[in-house]
Amino acid sequence: MAAQVLQSYYEWANAMEQTLLAWVDPNGAYKLNPMAGYPLANFASVCAICIGYLALVILSTAFMKAGVPTALQFIYNPFQVLVCSYMCLETAIQAYRNKALFRCQHGGFVICCCFVCLMQRKKNYTVAPCNAFNASNPVMGDVLYLLFLSKILDLCDTFFIVAGKKWKQLSVLHVYHHLSVLVIYYVTFRCAHDGDSYATIVRNGFMHTIMYMYYFVSAHRRDIWWKKYLTSMQLTQFVVMNAQGYVLYARQCPSFPAKLSMLYLVYVQSLFWLFLNFYVRAYVLGGGSKAKKNV
Repeated sequence: MAAQVLQSYYEWANAMEQTLLAWVDPNGAYKLNPMAGYPLANFASVCAICIGYLALVILSTAFMKAGVPTALQFIYNPFQVLVCSYMCLETAIQAYRNKALFRCQHGGFVICCCFVCLMQRKKNYTVAPCNAFNASNPVMGDVLYLLFLSKILDLCDTFFIVAGKKWKQLSVLHVYHHLSVLVIYYVTFRCAHDGDSYATIVRNGFMHTIMYMYYFVSAHRRDIWWKKYLTSMQLTQFVVMNAQGYVLYARQCPSFPAKLSMLYLVYVQSLFWLFLNFYVRAYVLGGGSKAKKNV
């Protein structure tokens, strides 16, 4: 009986995955992704993880009464700092190694040389959008997969909130952020596993490095003077991500699915307004004295 239920679930999940990915990327470039078979990078796994996460949130009151020990948090936060900083640095290094190295020097050939430079830059990583996308041999594929896995690991944040009986921190913003970002990066990993995705890895890795440093410090002391600036940095990150999403969609970069650009833009907008609401309530209306831990 259990085997039949599991088989039915996988059949349903596989069908849903094909429908979702085909909708996001009608051109079918996602089918060339050589990492599609990586562990957990499928709709069945992501859906099961999301259901389990929601079950934890719904049943959290029972867990809180049980008083689960939180000693692992002292290992978890430094580990997250290492993982996030590695993703940020590795992505930046890979982008630098693959950028154009041509220089226009000789006056007589300046126009021709600049044209070559421009064309070459289109094949490499730059700050501007529409970067080169190699579907079958992605430069950023492995580190993007690590980012996706880190979003599964991030769900442990909620476990530690539950284990620590910090009910007020289990907000709608916290649950929405952790659940939705996993889905977003699953779709990104499957449909946009190279090219312009590198920028979000750098920003996300850097921001989460700072965040988990804060979490580690806050476990040892109460008053942290730079606490409110952390949310300001997150809001700044969302503004930059909004700009990237808008430009990607406006330019209709052929290597980045247009629907994913729109989904990315709408999603980051939702995060911006939710975090802004948190900032206003915690640090403007609340004066910062009762501000809760960032999510």
